[in-house]
Amino acid sequence: MDDGNPGQGAWLGIGQYWPREPFRKFHIRTQRWSVMVCHRRAGKTVGCVADLVLDAKHTQKQEARFAYIAPQYNQAKDVAWMYVKRLTADIPGVQLNESELRADFQNGARIRLYGADNADRLRGIYLDGCILDEFADMRPSVWGEVIRPMLMDRQGWAAFIGTPKGRNEFFRVYDRAVSDPEWFALLLRASDSGLITVNEIESARKELTPEQFEQR
Repeated sequence: MDDGNPGQGAWLGIGQYWPREPFRKFHIRTQRWSVMVCHRRAGKTVGCVADLVLDAKHTQKQEARFAYIAPQYNQAKDVAWMYVKRLTADIPGVQLNESELRADFQNGARIRLYGADNADRLRGIYLDGCILDEFADMRPSVWGEVIRPMLMDRQGWAAFIGTPKGRNEFFRVYDRAVSDPEWFALLLRASDSGLITVNEIESARKELTPEQFEQR
């Protein structure tokens, strides 16, 4: 969310959103599946919420359904709901439901926030696209047993995003994706992105344990 660059204008007609350079390729990807391993404060969550809003605004599907899924429901509210409200503020006819963390569009599309801690709440619905944020903190079975079947009949897409946390299921998703042309894969380290100053990176290196620094 580059609120400091209003002169660049909106991108694809969404409020004040102008994607950071690493995420522009994500927005124009053609692959159905995506995985992005990014350092903290890189902007991956706002970029992915913007992608949901883009799809909801422009979809040609009837009654399209999109979801942002965090490890816990309260995380979804704390992390993403503000972005949903901000990025839909200038779109005519969008109705927000605070109690259900839901945005309804004039064309019948809907974005809703969920927590993987109550995955059964997702059962029985369909999805045209979803974001799984901090997938490493979710039970791996949530994807295979709950979310993947929800994407089947309408051939919905999914994006896995998170920070490095060792060789877990999220790591295995990325490791498989980098050699599969059906996947969009992005690895963004703080030392390479240019989004965090060198001084800040070195300060963090001194203050954190090696394990904590690798998750920054």
